[in-house]
Amino acid sequence: MKKNLVQTLENNKIFKLVLGLGNQDFKEIENLVEIYALAGADMFDINPSKEAVETVLRTIEKTGRSTDDFFYTISTGLSGDSHVQKCFIDTKKCKQCGKCIKKCPRQAIVWEDKYPVVIKEKCIGCKKCDECKAISFCDYNVQSMENIVQIAQDYNLDCIELHLSVKKIPEKEIKYVLKNFKGLLSLCLDRKYYSNERVKKLLNKVIKWKGDTRFIIQADGVPMSGGDNTFNSTLQAAAMAHLVQPFGTYIFMSGGTNEKTAELAKMCCLRYNGIGIGSYARKIVKNKNLDDAIIEAKKLIESCKND
Repeated sequence: MKKNLVQTLENNKIFKLVLGLGNQDFKEIENLVEIYALAGADMFDINPSKEAVETVLRTIEKTGRSTDDFFYTISTGLSGDSHVQKCFIDTKKCKQCGKCIKKCPRQAIVWEDKYPVVIKEKCIGCKKCDECKAISFCDYNVQSMENIVQIAQDYNLDCIELHLSVKKIPEKEIKYVLKNFKGLLSLCLDRKYYSNERVKKLLNKVIKWKGDTRFIIQADGVPMSGGDNTFNSTLQAAAMAHLVQPFGTYIFMSGGTNEKTAELAKMCCLRYNGIGIGSYARKIVKNKNLDDAIIEAKKLIESCKND
């Protein structure tokens, strides 16, 4: 029987593996899902495509686990959000120095003939390479809320997450999900555009529209930054969670999160319902055989649920 996400959030802490909103490397997705499904992850955060959803579900079945044993979030960004942007290189401006290749944490930029080129499937819009004048970032495959909700309904997914790193509060999109999706809404907030007052304004509006506080705020400290296993890396996620917790919503911490996140939350007396980890979760299992990768993944998952 399919578990109920709201009931689980009320009673347990959840580990969510963030596969990457812009990640279209399906071979990598399959590898990560296998590792973390066997290691005991609770939820998978998937990019908004049928192929990505089917890859996750098919991989879980291959492990021998039931797809009903897990929760699923489909994540989407709005136009202008880094999560839905990909790198483009203007060869006319390129000096062929190769610095962008060295800076890319995803190996999404490679040499082709004399110039670096971007492997779009691997690029997640992290902008680590953004100092070069030859590089720009553009929206890539931004989908309508109608399409997102349809995918979530077709596959009986548990949650739709909207990344709100845009200048204008997307009232129309939030209201559409609340009205047309039977699962849980998640709003991913970071500090790029959200001051303390703007966060309060947003939360009060959503609570009014929904009529209760049963939705998730993903406190996204520094998006796509989790590479180090330090308190500093996860500090901004904790700060956002601290700001959000008086409103009574469910809280996931993400953005720079790692093995230290739950420990820092405990030190700061923070209430949280889950931790979502992407960059660090991918880093610790990279190039490891399955058994060793599962050991590392279990260690990370246990650290996130440690009260």
